[in-house]
Amino acid sequence: MITFLVVGRNDGYGVNLHKRTAISLNYMAGLCAETDDEIIYVDCNTPAHELTLTESIADTLTPEARARLKTYRITGEQMEGAIGKTPLVFSDELSRNVGIRRSNPRNPWLLSTNCDILIHPLGGKSIQEILSGLKPRFYLCARVGIPIAQWQSLDRANLIQISEFCDGVIHQGFRLAPEKEQPWLRFASVGDFQLAPRGQWFEIRGCEEGMKLWGHSDANNAKRLSLLNGGGRTPDLTHEFAVMHLDHNPAISVSHEKILVHNDWQKWIEEVREPSSQNSDAWGLPDLELPAIQLQQNCGLNAQAILRSHRRRRSALAGLRLKAKMKLWKTASAAANWLEKKSHQS
Repeated sequence: MITFLVVGRNDGYGVNLHKRTAISLNYMAGLCAETDDEIIYVDCNTPAHELTLTESIADTLTPEARARLKTYRITGEQMEGAIGKTPLVFSDELSRNVGIRRSNPRNPWLLSTNCDILIHPLGGKSIQEILSGLKPRFYLCARVGIPIAQWQSLDRANLIQISEFCDGVIHQGFRLAPEKEQPWLRFASVGDFQLAPRGQWFEIRGCEEGMKLWGHSDANNAKRLSLLNGGGRTPDLTHEFAVMHLDHNPAISVSHEKILVHNDWQKWIEEVREPSSQNSDAWGLPDLELPAIQLQQNCGLNAQAILRSHRRRRSALAGLRLKAKMKLWKTASAAANWLEKKSHQS
């Protein structure tokens, strides 16, 4: 039914990279139920003497995560051969394209996200039930930030605890960031949840590998996927999922937003008029043999056993209450953002 696509490298970026990655991957794996459901992690330019990130945290992953996870390693030489010289040590665009190319063709949906995200279905539904009811097109979702001190207190393999924590965030209340002016973009940090039919990622010919500086790749994807789906306001799934980001920069001074040269917004966003990327036919290194690194050797439980033992059963009424609260906080966020905007204009 679904491929979860995440990318990264074993470089220790941000607070407790290994733990937040394990929490995220373990929780994604708990959402997998069908035989073909998978998590693809593309590791780009980790130093040759280091393991990939997923290999280095394998002993902290649940058996289900190890069974569902496929890791593909791109070396620095392979990255430079594909996109040329770049001041960055990592190519998000090439990495995602490698994953798209190698995703399971039997899965109709592909979710491009990040490995510091918790995707929490609402209303007591499974992710498979939600996807089955969706029109096949592109969707986004707003995210909620989880403070460092909170997620660091979680047990990375305790899915019941993590699920109850996500429920608690919704019940306690939060404020979503104001929406962007562009109807196709909708939210900040849209790269944390970009869901589209797998075939549409191929129709747009993947992410723009020519974006060799930092930033705006997710906005570029959103613009082109919107064009492919007829333009207008991209629908969001905030009524179906809570998307929670495990915050990892303790001070804005250490954020890569402040220190790296950005891709040109005018060229890569404003001037985009067609869904298809500018990539060559070799986007995503389709002819390069990249063996999948699999970690399931020590996994002894099947998907249904994992779900039964690690997912808390909810009554239908509890699920509806949670969904209603999510809608309440979304509406309240919009009202608060509108009032704040009006007060600044006064």
